[in-house]
Amino acid sequence: MGVLVVLAVIASVANFLRTTTSDAISNVKPQIETMQSIRQTAQDSITFAQSMDDPNQFATHIETVQRYIDDYDRLADAKQIKYLLSDNLQERIIGLLYRNQQRTIIDSMRVAAHNLDGQTKELLSAVDAAMADDFSQHAAQWLLQVDDPTQANELIDRYGKQRAYASMREMLADLRSLHKLRSDVKQQVSTAVSNLHNAEAAAAAIAVPERNGDLDPAGWYTLATNVASTMGVQIEQTMEFNCGGQSGENPSGFVAAYYCQMPDRSQRNVVHMLTTHPDWTQTARSPWLVDMVKHELSHRSIMISCGTTQPTIAADRTEAVTNSYSVLFFGADRDRIATEQQGVAEYAMDAQSDQIATSIHDGNCG
Repeated sequence: MGVLVVLAVIASVANFLRTTTSDAISNVKPQIETMQSIRQTAQDSITFAQSMDDPNQFATHIETVQRYIDDYDRLADAKQIKYLLSDNLQERIIGLLYRNQQRTIIDSMRVAAHNLDGQTKELLSAVDAAMADDFSQHAAQWLLQVDDPTQANELIDRYGKQRAYASMREMLADLRSLHKLRSDVKQQVSTAVSNLHNAEAAAAAIAVPERNGDLDPAGWYTLATNVASTMGVQIEQTMEFNCGGQSGENPSGFVAAYYCQMPDRSQRNVVHMLTTHPDWTQTARSPWLVDMVKHELSHRSIMISCGTTQPTIAADRTEAVTNSYSVLFFGADRDRIATEQQGVAEYAMDAQSDQIATSIHDGNCG
């Protein structure tokens, strides 16, 4: 009978200890899981920041977050906490001896996790600011550069909205999504430039007769139209210069054709021919018409490559560089251009304008 009583007492004690340790775990485990989630978000945020084009700009924030992670880990790795969370009943029972220490450590873990969450916010906010700055500098260009503006418009729409987050995990997820969308748009820009160069080669391969009488005006216009359509561009004849609010103005009376860089893409794939130009009748009956179209197409190519028709690398030689581009990559006739534009210094090509045009074609916009 005595043995049975002892066994019953032992069983009762064991059950009490099991229940006690289980209750302790059930009370603490959700808190620790929440803190561990904060810690994981912090680690994932570091990885995300390090995946940026220039992670060095976040180096200080990354170092700070890592230091706070280390502080939290030192607490979470304490033997008292490991005993508490162990799957081994014996170790959990041993952990009862450290109840007061466990409470102190868990309180410290809460503080560490709170501080870590704050530092993670600082890091993600820095990444967000850098992405927003990149967007504000380049989004308008990307919209003009890409062949399909759908994703660029989506990016613009998302950046145009106020963004608030319930947690750093939610903020991280949204920034990851924005970063992927931005990367997709940048890849579309690269693809558009590659497609552009292929189309330029096709346009340059179209044979252009040398003498005025080789074609009639309709034939020259059809040829010019074919060159433009190879680039996905249409020619529009107009009686008045009208580009970006400069309606009616014709700089120096020299413009016979023009290309407009408009922020809304409305003119992205259009070249204009000014039929009221004094020399239009003569131009319309000559291969010079095709060279003029190739010059305007070169403005467009430079815009798609650089996001602007006036890249930094061209400095004050935009027109000369555009002429060089038309000769080097569209097969325009260098001598004919020089003859037709004789005396107009800003259009005059030389070795420097050729070099700059080649640099732009190779992806260097300055």
